[in-house]
Formats: sequence, structure tokens, C-alpha cells
Amino acid sequence: MTLSALGIFSAAGAGGAPVAAGSYELISSTILGSSQTSVSLNTTGLGSTYKHIQIRATMRTTEANNDGGNPFIRFNGDSGNNYAWHLLVSSGSTVVSSGDINAPSMLFGKPAGSSAASGNFGASVIDILDAFSTSKNKTHRSLSGHSNLQVGAFSGHWRSTNAITSVDIFANGPSFVAGSRFSLYGIKG
Repeated sequence: MTLSALGIFSAAGAGGAPVAAGSYELISSTILGSSQTSVSLNTTGLGSTYKHIQIRATMRTTEANNDGGNPFIRFNGDSGNNYAWHLLVSSGSTVVSSGDINAPSMLFGKPAGSSAASGNFGASVIDILDAFSTSKNKTHRSLSGHSNLQVGAFSGHWRSTNAITSVDIFANGPSFVAGSRFSLYGIKG
């Protein structure tokens, strides 16, 4: 994964070759006008045009500290214990790792909490690989961080060969505040 001068992460395509910047196409963008506990992104029908999808999220939650909690994602409304996830998060001198192999969802990012400086939002870039394949289980990788010196790397696995038709993003306790943005991109690969 490389970072462009504009701050856009580029995923590697088949065989590790970089994906051209023009391969990313904005499909939808949701900017919250009020607090919400979840956001749903519809990906139905995108498989005829795209191979992978990317979600770029800027998030702040009502969690009463600088760290905005642990948001999670699910695919196709599946809330069964069909997911595995891993994380590695650092906040300066402290590094935390964790994971679960039989979870009802996958962690993916670090939003800012309500005690963070006004206007600060956490940012996450989530790549969902082979999102529309019907012969592969689905995986995601994400990088995330916010102004409280926290940065994290996340990965996850959904044990299903179904094409992804929706991605549900949950704040996991608190709510996402107004101004949080969730943008869905298609990657032709």
C-alpha cells in the first residue's frame, strides 16, 4: 500500500502491482447530518464493474474520551460468529494487539472521541478485497489514526463466498457525530 501526495492510499492489484490512481471511482459518500449509531453502504450490482471496494471514513463519536471507541463492520447483514479480526494499535510508547477468530463482526478503525479537540476526526481507509467473488472468502485491511497520537492497522476475514451486497458500519456503543463521512469507492483491479 502506498500513500500519494494527496494522502490517498493505493492498494496493490493482482500480483502486487500498484493500482493506478484512476482505478478508484467514487460510488457514494454519506456525511452525517446528525448523530447515528450505524451507517449502511449498498454495494448491490457493483460486481459487474469493480473487483475490490474501498471505504474512506472520517469519524468522531460521542465516546467521552479522546479515543472514540472501537467501531466495527459486518457484510450482508450477517451477525453470526463468522468473522475473524486482528488489530495492532499504537499510541506513542504503548502498543496493543488483539483479535478474535469467532466474532459477530470485525473491528476496523480508530475514531476521535468527544474529548478530542474540537473538529478532530479519526481517519480510516478500509480495503475490501475481491468483494464480489463467489469463490473466495472476503478479507479487509485498514489503516487508521487520529490526532490523539493513535495509529492502527486492522485486518479481518468473513467466512463466506457470497458477493458483498452491503457493508454495515457500527459505532459500537457511542454514536457517530454529525460531520462523520463514509465514502465508498470501487476499484476495477
